[in-house]
Amino acid sequence: MDDLALVGPPVVAVPASRDPGGRFQIKSLLSILSFLVAAMHPGVLAAASGIAQRYVADRGIDKDPEVVFAENFERESVSDIIKRWTHHRNVAGMSLSREVPVRSGGMRSLQMTALGGMNTGGHLYKRLPVGFQKLYLRYYIKYAAKGSYHHTGGYLGGYHPPRDSPQGGAGYQPRGDDRFSVGAEPVTSSLRFDLYTYWMGMRGDPNGEFWGNDFVQDPKLIAPRGRWMYVEVMVKLNTPATSRNGELALWINGRPVIHLGEGFPVGEWVVDSFHRTPRGRPFEGFQWRNTDQLTIGWMMLLHYVTKDPLGFVGTVWFDDVVVATSYVGPINVSGKVGRH
Repeated sequence: MDDLALVGPPVVAVPASRDPGGRFQIKSLLSILSFLVAAMHPGVLAAASGIAQRYVADRGIDKDPEVVFAENFERESVSDIIKRWTHHRNVAGMSLSREVPVRSGGMRSLQMTALGGMNTGGHLYKRLPVGFQKLYLRYYIKYAAKGSYHHTGGYLGGYHPPRDSPQGGAGYQPRGDDRFSVGAEPVTSSLRFDLYTYWMGMRGDPNGEFWGNDFVQDPKLIAPRGRWMYVEVMVKLNTPATSRNGELALWINGRPVIHLGEGFPVGEWVVDSFHRTPRGRPFEGFQWRNTDQLTIGWMMLLHYVTKDPLGFVGTVWFDDVVVATSYVGPINVSGKVGRH
């Protein structure tokens, strides 16, 4: 099956109810208009094209002026790969694999493993050359047929001051002048996919602890096992630093899943999870930071596992990673090249 088979396409619900006679009744004009405006925000619509449409099979995409970093793992060894990254963990658990996405123009991907009872996996971390106000991260990932996943996916974030390695902070709310992060990853044992997000405006749990907030809440959006999926994340910082006009978006297999910003979408918070519903209120937006010195400064491929049994080899594959200042989109296999 093609690696762009859909998993859980987004659904837009119209604010309506049934009257006592069973007939549909549209709720207030204001509620439906506000909901539809949020749903039809330009960022929610599928992008007609992206950077990848300029290059067949991604060949030459790393030279595009809008591309900040690209990694296709088409090198001779893992040792050659890690030279291009700022920090790495558990290189012994990494290898180059012949498993590649259907759309890939290459012959290799990166396989990461975690050995149950011995280690918790590994990562590749890239400190970006300068800080950015808006970035897109596109990558392909394949989750194994068996095994658990705690935090496994692609991540964008920022540190102030910038760091050459990832830092901790799980369970604690960022201050706004120190860090933020977004991880596109499965958040349940069933591999329901979401955005695991830390920022200064995040919600805490009843115990006063702060764990990554999520937003998609789609039970049909399940990361497929044993099949490649395309993931793209966009983070836009708030400017000025006192505002809440920051944004966050997710695409899966070329389809838009969610776009959040100041005033959209409509929904409600349930503890530390945001749920889209026409009965809710417009999303407040993201104040990712309270100082301009905090920018988007790193990305990471992470495989972190804690619950596999002793000796079990938990595996994930990554390929065709692109970090860019505009929408990247799926790998172009049409043979036609879009305009530069």
